[in-house]
Amino acid sequence: MPLDTSKNNQKIPVNPGEVLFIGGKASTSMNILHEGSVRVETTLGDTSIVLYSLEGANLTPGIFALLEGTPYPYTIRAKTSCVVSTYVMNQPNAKKTLTTKVSVGVMAVRTLLKEIGELYKRVLSIKGLASKFEQTMDNLGAVYYILNPSIFSDVTPGAMITRDENIIDPVMKLIRNNLAGFQEHGGMLPDKPSVTFLEEDHGEFFEKDYSEAIEWNDAEFHFIRKILSVNPKISQALFEADPSLLQSAAESYVKTYRELFELLSKETFELSETMNSMFVGENSLLEKFNLTLDLFNTGYSTIPSTVLLPITEWALKKSKSLLEEYKQIFGTNYASIGNCLDKLESKQTELTSKYGHELNAQKNKEEAIAQGNDPIRAGIDTKALKVELLNSASQILNYSQVDPESVKEFSTLMVKLKSFKNPLDPEPDNRKIRRTIAKTYWDVYKKSFTKWLQSGKQAPKAVELMLRYGYFDESLLDDGHIVELVGRLYQPGGNPSAPIHHGTDWLEKVYSREVPTSVDELGQTFFEKLKMDLKDSGIKSEKDIPPDYDTGEARLASEISSMYEPNVRLTSGNIASHFPILTKYHITIPLEKCFVSKDDVEKALQYILGVDYTAFNREVIYRNEEIGIKNEFIQRSIIPDFILVPSIGPKIMMWQDLSIFRGAGSKESRGRICIPHFVTGDLKTFMLEAIAAFRWELCKNILGPDWNNVGIPSITADYTDYVQFYKKSKDLSPELKEKISSEFKRFRTDRDKFAYDYSLWIRYEAEGVQRVNRVVRSIFYRHIPFHKNIREKVSSQPAYAELHNRFKNIRTRQHKEFENKYKKYMDASGNLPKELYENLTFYEV
Repeated sequence: MPLDTSKNNQKIPVNPGEVLFIGGKASTSMNILHEGSVRVETTLGDTSIVLYSLEGANLTPGIFALLEGTPYPYTIRAKTSCVVSTYVMNQPNAKKTLTTKVSVGVMAVRTLLKEIGELYKRVLSIKGLASKFEQTMDNLGAVYYILNPSIFSDVTPGAMITRDENIIDPVMKLIRNNLAGFQEHGGMLPDKPSVTFLEEDHGEFFEKDYSEAIEWNDAEFHFIRKILSVNPKISQALFEADPSLLQSAAESYVKTYRELFELLSKETFELSETMNSMFVGENSLLEKFNLTLDLFNTGYSTIPSTVLLPITEWALKKSKSLLEEYKQIFGTNYASIGNCLDKLESKQTELTSKYGHELNAQKNKEEAIAQGNDPIRAGIDTKALKVELLNSASQILNYSQVDPESVKEFSTLMVKLKSFKNPLDPEPDNRKIRRTIAKTYWDVYKKSFTKWLQSGKQAPKAVELMLRYGYFDESLLDDGHIVELVGRLYQPGGNPSAPIHHGTDWLEKVYSREVPTSVDELGQTFFEKLKMDLKDSGIKSEKDIPPDYDTGEARLASEISSMYEPNVRLTSGNIASHFPILTKYHITIPLEKCFVSKDDVEKALQYILGVDYTAFNREVIYRNEEIGIKNEFIQRSIIPDFILVPSIGPKIMMWQDLSIFRGAGSKESRGRICIPHFVTGDLKTFMLEAIAAFRWELCKNILGPDWNNVGIPSITADYTDYVQFYKKSKDLSPELKEKISSEFKRFRTDRDKFAYDYSLWIRYEAEGVQRVNRVVRSIFYRHIPFHKNIREKVSSQPAYAELHNRFKNIRTRQHKEFENKYKKYMDASGNLPKELYENLTFYEV
């Protein structure tokens, strides 16, 4: 029986296990705990949980419900023998008591502070477990598809996967929609699933945040907590001087407690839903793996034992680990699991025993590959290589001849960093160490590159690996990784038609003045920064720069600090864990899978240009005085420079849309796009995002102030107008407007929104699969037309027919105008200058 609080001013002894106050009952008393401890517990749905305990004297259990004026959201039970006083009270009286009896008010606020802290810890633990379950479900779901690609009969192997909200099985719908998002965001599914893939965080591709943290930035809460943490005599005096502070503190804490309690309910519900999807019923994910094992055991499955059994073993162990964590949090086993896990364990044990010889053979093979004995790399003497690269860090530091004091600090910090379980941990102290190391690393890189260039490109292999790939210390990589890097180092670079450069080749071009230097992150050029440094010297143009300042070394130093270093950081994708030195902790998929060659970039580029043939087009001025052409605007495609930088990550950076910003030839200069040498995802997807950014910025640059003027139609003006006014569009339904609004919340800028739609346009709409709305489709068909063969293919579909006819009529009229205009420029044989002929061809449909 709960305490009878109708009797005022009573002091009651309570035995262990007795209930003081029942959840759902009205709060009618102020309660003070004099000694002992109580336990606060609640039931959320079908799940019971102990939230926290309150122990010691001068605490006010249940004060939250009294001040909020609501029934108890929890049950309070005696944990040990305790003594409690109760005072009959309602909400108004309780609030008044806080200010008239300051000692009671301080007691209540301190209790709320303690309860909030304990509740926050409980929410964090449940949020953490829910995130782990969600990540496990998403990764296992992707692996289930790789093992059983026929589960979606409408998807052909290697084709893009579209979302489908009509799938009845919720687990299959989750897998399908996850995979669609995974591909859209550049995720690359492995040919064979692996335990490594299962353990990695693919949240950026699944559009999921698996963070175990809760954002909580209640400034008022933290301010009051600081007041309460000072000497009690000081805080007591402060509250006595202004009792309204106590009331304000109590109201703030009651609000915070309610928010946390609702967050607790939400996280517990989501955890329950995820666990049900994983464990409960015949459609659960674990049952699907049980079925896969049954098919394998009966011979109906062609999946190799060496692929399937390590996956199911991981699923078994991971499930047990997460269920044990659930038990620790909730104090009881997960009740709804049924026998799916027992079945999985039984099948796993039987099949592991049956195929043990195959599993052992595979394990031996993997160990051989890790040691560099893979037949594919048989040409490399692994033992000799290990000797050659022994103490690589020392070799590189000695070669660079940097300041000895910097080397000493650098070496000390590297030893400390290598002692961490994961050197890429985003924890603040780790980040500080990495930043300090990175500063010296780039000084070493710059000095090493200069020496390498001036010595005829001769250097120890460790130095060459650093310059190309960001290698530095052999102990930070597995042997197999090092063999892979060396094997790639001397491979032919290919002969792409586009301007694609290794980073070292690019820096050499800057050093020798073949190309101008790049801008920095603030958009400043080498000349502008030099002009600021020499502001008293009267420099007005680049020609005025003293030769001593405009040297190859100065330009190289500017390029490394302005473009190279920022892009190595930005292409890594995660600034919080960035480290410019390549380590095994960066490598989330096999190194050979994420290596990017010039030919790889060329293939991705040609794929995009095969759809968006005007991607790099702009209007430039053509002059030919000999035949009387003073100023003639023509279309020209100018492909930007693609630079492979020593980085690993899931991001390609569009750095500049032009390389010359003023004067003659600026509009005809190439842009600059930086690509990590190791792309941890789908290269085509990331290229699409970068080219979308290039299109956007080039249009803004060329149009100047009119870039968003709808009176002068352009991709930026029309798309910005769509973003601003889509809610008023008559061409979009209310449901579609709501969907667009929800999608837009994921993006920071209009350019990001455009890049997302552009990716859908190239990957799906070009195949006739409608993924953008009709307003966007109209804008894109006008400004980003498909290649002729694709236009002819989609024009028969109703969604494109009218757009195609309009596009065809406009282009036909433009072609006729230029044809008539150019007649006067034909020679005796009826031929036009190449530039005019190409412009005329551009407008043919």
